[in-house]
Amino acid sequence: MFRSVEYLLRPKSIALVGASDSSRGGWGQEIYQNLEFGGFPAKVYLINPKRDELWGRKVYPSFAALPEPVDLALTVIPTAAVVDTLTEGAQNGLKCALIFAAQFGEGGDPEGQKRAQALRALSDNNGLRISGPNCMGSLAIREKLLLYPAKRVRSLQPGGVGVVFQSGGTFQFWLQQAALRGLDFSYAVSSGNELDLDLADYINFLVDDEHTKTIVCLVEGVRRPQAFMAAAEKALKAAKPIILLKVGRSERGKAATASHTGAIAADDQVFDAVCRKYGIVRCPSLDDLLETSLAFSQGRLPKGNRIAMACYSGGAKGLVLDYASDEGAEMAPFTPETRARLQPMVDPGLAAENPLDVGPAVGVQAPKFAEICKVVCADPTVDLVTVQGLVPTGPNDPYNAEPLRGVLASTDKPVLAFGRISQNASEVSRKYQSETGVPFIQGLPQTVRALQGLVRYAAALRRKPVAAPAPQGRAENLKGAALDALLSTHDLNAPKSAMAKTADEAAAAASRIGFPVALKIVSPQASHKTEVGGVSLGLRDASEVRAAAETMSARLVAHDAGARIEGFLVQEMVSGLEIILGVREDPQFGPFMLVGLGGVMVEVMRDVAIRLLPVDEPTAREMLASLRSASLLGEFRGRPARDIDAVVRAMTGLSRLFLDHRAFLSDFEINPLIVLAKGDGARAVDVRVVPRQA
Repeated sequence: MFRSVEYLLRPKSIALVGASDSSRGGWGQEIYQNLEFGGFPAKVYLINPKRDELWGRKVYPSFAALPEPVDLALTVIPTAAVVDTLTEGAQNGLKCALIFAAQFGEGGDPEGQKRAQALRALSDNNGLRISGPNCMGSLAIREKLLLYPAKRVRSLQPGGVGVVFQSGGTFQFWLQQAALRGLDFSYAVSSGNELDLDLADYINFLVDDEHTKTIVCLVEGVRRPQAFMAAAEKALKAAKPIILLKVGRSERGKAATASHTGAIAADDQVFDAVCRKYGIVRCPSLDDLLETSLAFSQGRLPKGNRIAMACYSGGAKGLVLDYASDEGAEMAPFTPETRARLQPMVDPGLAAENPLDVGPAVGVQAPKFAEICKVVCADPTVDLVTVQGLVPTGPNDPYNAEPLRGVLASTDKPVLAFGRISQNASEVSRKYQSETGVPFIQGLPQTVRALQGLVRYAAALRRKPVAAPAPQGRAENLKGAALDALLSTHDLNAPKSAMAKTADEAAAAASRIGFPVALKIVSPQASHKTEVGGVSLGLRDASEVRAAAETMSARLVAHDAGARIEGFLVQEMVSGLEIILGVREDPQFGPFMLVGLGGVMVEVMRDVAIRLLPVDEPTAREMLASLRSASLLGEFRGRPARDIDAVVRAMTGLSRLFLDHRAFLSDFEINPLIVLAKGDGARAVDVRVVPRQA
């Protein structure tokens, strides 16, 4: 499943192909100078059929002329020459190529696509590993292999952060700023078009690398979803966090679907479900990617989700509460004992509550503020802490690392310092951060999101992803009475119902069930029944049922003259909270579940939660709690609380049912699932089964 990147990031020999002091605007020369700066950690050969000597070195005309096969070719040559050059290289033992050039089909260009196909064939037939094309190189910091055409990467120091960016230009500037803020790196790859080696391969390598502790990615697309998920699961098992920014978060729903589930679940929401399952920490911006990476650099994870904050600004306290609400963060309550200890330590008139504002008079006294922070850290309701800090940026700024270092030493909980807005960073601030051991996060919303990243990752580590069982179901289970029985055994209980072929039969069936009833037309042309007038509710006697059946038949035929009416479904009327519960097979990432506010408003409100299958009981409860409309499941305006346990059973039951029959299903949706009062269960009122296409 994974392809080796060993020869890209740990080559013993390198050929600089197209070596010239003017190639690609000097890229070849800059890469050579970076190799020279690193002390030539690998053997370096220069290839250029038009030169005999360059930079005091012999230049070879081809791979065949080299004294030995090489591990890695750095191809700083025009696009048109790449395929033939690498073909000759592969014939002479070349193991890996890094292609800087573009125009390999990335813009839909037919000629470029032909070149890309030729490279894929070369890779498949010869085992040649390819990084790129259309990339800007790679960095192996500890090995001093700076295969990147810029001098600024020379300042990067070896450390525990591995980086994979699909954007080469953004790559170098993010690395430079991240280094200034205190991050150090193991490997960094600009992966480009990923024609061969891709995100999954690089993540797999970084998970196996003993020096890499955290993996940071900028992703434009996932080319091999199953391999990506396998790499992410491997990273989670190794306790190596993946911190990721995805470009192009589309709100576009999937087109041409036969269910609400498919129409509502946008690609990005499904990808978010993948991240949740495998503990991938998503960031909304490059700034957040940096700040969250810093938060993880301390190496501490919380045992729970309750956050404490200590500051000396009422405005900061209020803003943190706002951002915590936005992110669903839980603030620790503080014990009475902690509040009693804190009250005499803060400015008079201020409450000893979380978030804690100690007042400016106390806040400017670093030793006293540090003692307050130690009390906050010791509170048993607190799982992780953020404290306001002033990081020195210049040589004349006050510099005393001891108070904050003492706060960190007093606890095993994560401790972050925050600044209210972005500020300058320098070697002085980096040194101060290193000596305190406390990451300084710039910006209040970034601080809250970084804290939540720690919380969610720690929870994912405790939870661990659950593998889907092998399917055991049969196709015949999904029709007629067998389907009804299958639903019942998976806690998807239907209202009393009966099928009728005619209006008169529908009226008679309604009399047997008992009034009031609901009537629904059954027709292949009425997938969304409400849109064609195919549903009537609260029918009180046989004559109303008969009239409703005749009316909806006429309405459907008027809507579609070729409509085939197979009959009518008569159901007992049940009233309660309507939710949608659906499962769909995503073509990239596999089956996922959607739950949310249901009925006819589902596509308008789009208040849904999405997770990959299997969905177990804790996941089901977390999904329901995450809905904006979650309060409707409790007591609401005089109405009793809904039967949440019944919904959870229905969700886990549908998860098992779909996984058991996934070979035959594309979508399986219940809309609405009527949730009755607590203890009375739930009813699957409208079940839509969409078979998988052959």
